[in-house]
Amino acid sequence: MVKTGSLSLLKIIIQYIAGVLLFIVIGSLPVLLRDLTYDTAGYFNSIKELTIKIFTLSNLTYNGQHEMLPAVLGRFFYSMKTLGMALFAATALAFLLSYLIVLFFEKKKDYILSFIEIIRSIPDVLWMFLLQAGVIWIFKTFGVKFVQTTSLGSDNQAVLLPLISLSLPIILFLTQVIVLKIFEELDKQYILLAKAKGLSYFYMLNFHVVRNISQNLKGHFKTIVWMMLSTLVMVEYIFNLDGLMLFNIKHVSVELFVFSCILFFTPFFLIYRLLDIKRLSI
Repeated sequence: MVKTGSLSLLKIIIQYIAGVLLFIVIGSLPVLLRDLTYDTAGYFNSIKELTIKIFTLSNLTYNGQHEMLPAVLGRFFYSMKTLGMALFAATALAFLLSYLIVLFFEKKKDYILSFIEIIRSIPDVLWMFLLQAGVIWIFKTFGVKFVQTTSLGSDNQAVLLPLISLSLPIILFLTQVIVLKIFEELDKQYILLAKAKGLSYFYMLNFHVVRNISQNLKGHFKTIVWMMLSTLVMVEYIFNLDGLMLFNIKHVSVELFVFSCILFFTPFFLIYRLLDIKRLSI
C-alpha cells in the first residue's frame, strides 16, 4: 500500500514538472520567431534560463527591471477569488434553475433548453457591454446607480457585473447538462422501483438522482474551468479588474506569461489529481 502510494505521488510530481516544462517550451516560442527569423540558439537559451528562474523562483522580473513575485501573487489571488465566487454562484443558480424546470416546467423543458441554447450563442463580450449599457441607461434615466460599471481604483471596484458576466455562461451550460441528466436518471429502472415503493418525487430527486448525476458533473469540471479562464481575460479587461489577466495584457513578457500560466495551472492540476484519486478509490 505504501509503495503504491509512493508511486502515485511520484507520478503526480512527474506530471506536474512535465506540465511546467511544457509551458516554458511553448511560452518561449516568441524568442524562436524573433524578428521574422528562426533564432534557435536564443530559443533554447531562453528555455534554459526560464527553467532555472522558475524552479528556483529567483530573478523573475517583468519589463526587464521590476520584481515579478510581489506584483503577480496578489493579482493572482484576486483573479482566483473572482473565479471561485463566480463558480460557486454559477453552480448554485444552475441547480436552482434546473430544479424549477424539472419541478414546474417539465412539459416545456425542450423549449426552455432551446431558448438557453440561443442565449448561449450570444458572444460573452456582447453580454458584458449590454450589462454596462443597461446600468448606464438606468443611471441617466432615473438617476440611480446601483452597481459600479468599471473599476476605478480601490475605492470604486466593480464586483456584481464582472461576477454576472463570468458566471452567466456557466449557469446556462450547467443548467442544460443538469436538466438533461436528471431526466435521463428519471427514466431508469431504479426510479420506477422507488415510485412503486411510494417514495416522493422530491425525495427521489434529492437523495438519488442528484447524487448519481454529481459524478457525471465532475467530468465537466475541466470544460467549466477552461470556459471561465477564457472569459476571465475579457472580464478583467472590460471591467478594468486589477487581476493577473489584465496585468499580462498591460505588461507583455515571456517570463510573466509563462509564470502566470503555471500559477493558474497549479491549483487546478492538484484538484484534477485529487478528483482522480477519489474516483479510483471508490
